[in-house]
Amino acid sequence: MSQKPHIIWDQGSAYDLFISLRILHKPNEFGLRPSWAAGVRSRLPLSLRETLEQAAQIIRVPMRWIHTLPEPKDAQVVLNALADIPAAERLAALMFTGADDEESREALAYLHSLVGAESLTEANEEHIKTLYPKPGNPGKPFVRAIFTAWSDPAAFGEALYQALTAYVENFFHEEETRILPAQKIALADVTVRVEQEDLVSVLEDISNGVRMDWVREVEELVLVPAFWGSPFVFFDSRSAATSYVAFGARPKGTPLVPGELVPEELLNALKALADPTRLRILRTLLEGPSTPSDLAKSLRLRPPTVVHHLHILRLAGLVLVTVAPKTERRYTIRQEGLDATLINFQDFLSGD
Repeated sequence: MSQKPHIIWDQGSAYDLFISLRILHKPNEFGLRPSWAAGVRSRLPLSLRETLEQAAQIIRVPMRWIHTLPEPKDAQVVLNALADIPAAERLAALMFTGADDEESREALAYLHSLVGAESLTEANEEHIKTLYPKPGNPGKPFVRAIFTAWSDPAAFGEALYQALTAYVENFFHEEETRILPAQKIALADVTVRVEQEDLVSVLEDISNGVRMDWVREVEELVLVPAFWGSPFVFFDSRSAATSYVAFGARPKGTPLVPGELVPEELLNALKALADPTRLRILRTLLEGPSTPSDLAKSLRLRPPTVVHHLHILRLAGLVLVTVAPKTERRYTIRQEGLDATLINFQDFLSGD
């Protein structure tokens, strides 16, 4: 299937609601200042903070569920929809709505079997790890978070609703007014570009270096602007019929942290370049595309170390990554990112 998929455009701050939660709980991974993220989280009572931290660990951005919500798909619509779902069913709705693949069905059936379990057994732990393969295996905190939530989904569902309500009241409601104009502009711009240009190339450009050739193979593709997502993309490709991609909608030069003086694109790039291992990786990538496994062998590094450094280079827009379901990612150097770093540095010094 070589033609473009049928594209469905969607918009709503509900997507940013869940993306922001993930980023606030993993600030280093996404290039956000940890002290600022901690300040936002501290606005909530401790018990609700712990619930959101647990949710951020185990719930992917629920794009399939959000897509089913009524307009305007904002934070209040999310809260209203969750209130209408029985507490015991909220977790399943967020994690598995629209996931029609065999793996998801098997995972949901197993997680339902944990209801009422009193302790995390070794067999439970190993089974959960097979359900959620991650680079280097899921850690114990992740496994325990999954078990705790699914052993009593009613209690977790109610706690999650209370925590999300507090998060919206104490932070995100005000944030919505900042991000919505940028979402609308990005949606209008990308809509025009996709009509005139190659879809994969447009997605690669607006994501600062993520190439998703697999989108040509899906029947339907839902595209969503996300202010908090820049420069990353969040996608759900669990169904061969319909896949979802949330692309960055934050204008260049607009900081995620209000009032920041040094552009985060410049800061992330300079941090990425100020490391000898990452410089070696960039020099190796000049020779051609490579996977983390290949880089680990050629540079004599541990694979998790290589993945860590590639993530930092990706955050800085200095490498291009080709992603595909169930295959190892391939990286190459991104010359546009190197050129942009020099320009941003000169502009900052000159005060432009």
